[in-house]
Amino acid sequence: MKLSIISPFPPIKGGISKETELIYIILKETYDINIFSFSKLYPSLLYPSKNQEDKPVNNFITDKKINYSINITNPISWFTTATNIINSNSSHLLFRFWNPFFIPLYLFIINRVKRKNKKVEVLCICDNIFPHERFFFDKKFIKYFFSKIDRFLVMSTDSENKLKGIVDNEQKIIKSFLPLKFSYNKISKSIALEKLNLKKSKIILLFFGFIREYKGLELLLKSLIGMIDFDIQLIIAGQCISNKGKYEKIIDKNKLNNNVIWYDEYIPDAEVPIYFSACDVVVLPHTSISQSGIIPLAYKFNKLIIASNLLSFKENIINGKTGYLFDNNNYLSLQKTIKYVYDNYDCNTENNYIVDYSKKYSNQNLLNDFNKFLNI
Repeated sequence: MKLSIISPFPPIKGGISKETELIYIILKETYDINIFSFSKLYPSLLYPSKNQEDKPVNNFITDKKINYSINITNPISWFTTATNIINSNSSHLLFRFWNPFFIPLYLFIINRVKRKNKKVEVLCICDNIFPHERFFFDKKFIKYFFSKIDRFLVMSTDSENKLKGIVDNEQKIIKSFLPLKFSYNKISKSIALEKLNLKKSKIILLFFGFIREYKGLELLLKSLIGMIDFDIQLIIAGQCISNKGKYEKIIDKNKLNNNVIWYDEYIPDAEVPIYFSACDVVVLPHTSISQSGIIPLAYKFNKLIIASNLLSFKENIINGKTGYLFDNNNYLSLQKTIKYVYDNYDCNTENNYIVDYSKKYSNQNLLNDFNKFLNI
């Protein structure tokens, strides 16, 4: 069996790229895999930062199984990639799907490869079913693409439920999970705080990743308004894609400047352990979400999670043990939850519930799911 995976891959930035890297590391000893990644993922005008690449933790430059042939703005590269996949004699063709922007590329590759090999199985890992920013005919467009797929792998019940509404056969869907971010190395909290030039507080909260409207940073800031005198620091680590002025206004108006430290920039992969080692609690105040790679990242660093009670969070957090859930889109409920953790949770003691619960995200369990997905 030969598997070709079409997906972003380091040094391309982003969680999907990182997760594909982890999946490759887990699967490559079992399957013959070729990765077809991007030299350019988005047109420059559509990308929020100047550089689409990151300095990865692992270096795959000498790995001949990794091919960075796809330039999304250059259709000739689509043709070259399809030809390389055909020449690899792949039996399985796997696409990582999160945005319909990539459907024309994916359809081109499917059609060209299928012309040469009608028996190739076409698979899809669905990170999102619908984009966060919907457009007029997106459902029909996505449904047409999904009609070309033989089997789907989803990482959350939310995605599974949405996918069931637009595919012709629910038996095509296999549910798994996002892998733990095992490639990161932990550092001591004192060293992490020193690197960030921060003093220790009773609780340090972390909001991590690109800042978009649906991620609920406004709720988190509002929840802190009545807690100025608490020994709490909030680290915001991530570049702002939405209206930064709105958040700055909340901080300034309510005198939160001493409680909030904002690193308004893309956090390089190599620096991720600094932020997660420095914090005590990871906060996910999202108002909507299909799935979140931040949860397995937090568990990797044995960090408690405070999250809104959305389905994708509820199925990955044991309320009162590995984290605490608050009422979605309710900053007063979030404030109450933070106060409870502040008064009752010992951040200096390792959370054994998280250690035990994380075992369900084992590499072997993921491999078992892929055996079903690949129909082996």
